[in-house]
Amino acid sequence: MLHQSENSRRLNIESLFVRDEQALIESSRGFGDVCFIRLPTHQNHLSQTRLTHAGAIVSKVGQLLSPNATLIIFGEVLDLVHIHATVSTSLRYQLWIAIKRETALVSTSQNQLPHQHVGALVYTKYDKQLQHTKTRLEYTYCPVCNKTTKDYGGKKHTYNAYGTLISDVWRDISINPSGDITPVIERFADLFGLPHYQALRVYDVSRCLTEYAVQPKPAYPNPTVPEALSSKLLHGDCLNQLRTLPDNSIDFAFVDPPYNLKKEYQGYADNMSIGDYFRWCDEWISEIARVLCPGGTLALLNIPLWSIRHFLQLETVLTYQNWLVWDALSFPVRLIMPAHYTILCFSKGEARPLPGLTASSENLEILTGYASLAIDASESLSVLKDGFCLRAQCVSDRARHALKDRDVLSDIWSDIHRLKHNSRRVDHPCQLPPPLMYRLIQLFTQPGEIVLDCFNGAGTTTLTAHQLGRRYIGVELEQRYYQMGLERHNEIEHGLDPFRKVNRELTAKNSPVERLKKQRYEIPKKTLQLEVKRVAQQLGHIPNHAEMVEHGKYPIRYYDEYFISWGEVCAAARTTGMKETREDSVEPSLKSSQPRLF
Repeated sequence: MLHQSENSRRLNIESLFVRDEQALIESSRGFGDVCFIRLPTHQNHLSQTRLTHAGAIVSKVGQLLSPNATLIIFGEVLDLVHIHATVSTSLRYQLWIAIKRETALVSTSQNQLPHQHVGALVYTKYDKQLQHTKTRLEYTYCPVCNKTTKDYGGKKHTYNAYGTLISDVWRDISINPSGDITPVIERFADLFGLPHYQALRVYDVSRCLTEYAVQPKPAYPNPTVPEALSSKLLHGDCLNQLRTLPDNSIDFAFVDPPYNLKKEYQGYADNMSIGDYFRWCDEWISEIARVLCPGGTLALLNIPLWSIRHFLQLETVLTYQNWLVWDALSFPVRLIMPAHYTILCFSKGEARPLPGLTASSENLEILTGYASLAIDASESLSVLKDGFCLRAQCVSDRARHALKDRDVLSDIWSDIHRLKHNSRRVDHPCQLPPPLMYRLIQLFTQPGEIVLDCFNGAGTTTLTAHQLGRRYIGVELEQRYYQMGLERHNEIEHGLDPFRKVNRELTAKNSPVERLKKQRYEIPKKTLQLEVKRVAQQLGHIPNHAEMVEHGKYPIRYYDEYFISWGEVCAAARTTGMKETREDSVEPSLKSSQPRLF
């Protein structure tokens, strides 16, 4: 897919094959532009090995770069994790970009999902926010309805005509990481095409990094088989409650812990010191490893930087399965949109074949507001093909005409989105979309097996397990959320969908933006924003509050009451606006069973 970088001058690309470590060190000494280290990658197998000396070499390069330099390391997940653990403290971590592989690596034992991404770790020598150009990806259009892949609803006037800001998950390009990666290199050359940079220097170190090591797998004593546990919610501290569970009693554990990012939970602070935070995390990771059944899986959700640290602890007690990339856009806080959320999957000993890939499809007539993704395993355990939209009418049309819009599930998940509408939310700041848990639970468990979530929160994990005919154990510290979980499980028992639309008064939020009170808009917000755009065109600049009082058609009180900030007021004035339908589109045909992809 095409990208567009504003005010960018593509950096000169210099490609060098490095014969040995000393040559790399001498060449990078004092280099002050963009340094790209290309590690050797795997072509046709899922490897549990990692490069032995990569971290030490990268650390030396990092120390020798000039103060304004940017360092990019391109390679496999296991190598990047261990490189990050050894890089110099003089480097500042900025991003982990997940990049789609052209061909997925498939496990013959079916105990891992097909592996379809490589990574690019981005560091800087300078200690501030990453400096780069504003880069956008061109809109894609559904081949059936000819509308943008994403539904922009009533906010089209606030988006750019060309496309959306780039994120840290690059699915629009697919590469053979051992072959030609020119699209990746050229994108970085544009992304960092700033006046103070001249060159992007690519170092291919495959000739001097040839030694691999296998991570030792933890050994376990002969397991005892405990009595079967019954479904229950537990109120209390996660560590205390985990210690009450018997060894080898849990088939699948899912963890979405507090991220230590100062979110406003009820009952506990999300602002521990970083050392205390990870010591605490290591404790519950070890307890979960103890209670997992042999072959069972722990799936841990977090941001990539914290996931690197969790990975290093997990591999001391469990065995690596997959680094799942959940392409889940969160609050847009910078010009590279934070979409990459990691789900680390580790098993106790050798992972069993994944039930969702090997068992016969389930046909579960469950009562759910997400029926299109959760009625049967064939839907949850496949992924929407890139390019198709999720508009209800288009999904219905494709199903009616038997169009093949699903693909084999790999370890990049892009078709499950966070909850957007308050009618789907309960009063908790962090709520997972039920389709995510439908997929994970059906992938890693069979009906009747037991699912654990020791940070159960609003209850999404245990509720979806309940709906899918699994047993469950949920642990929650805060009384309010524990009671909420009990009530929602009771709804299932009485035939109600706990994820149905409900008109609720909400106070909790998962972003720093203040929540507006519910109100009736006398003038649509879009009309007000377009009026600001008109005034901006008249004045030749974005108007301030006083200028809208003087030049605007509408009373200023509407802007004060309907919007969170003046930035939101001026959103349409700062951009071009976009059209949701392809301008050169023709009436789509639904007769073909293989629609053309764009």
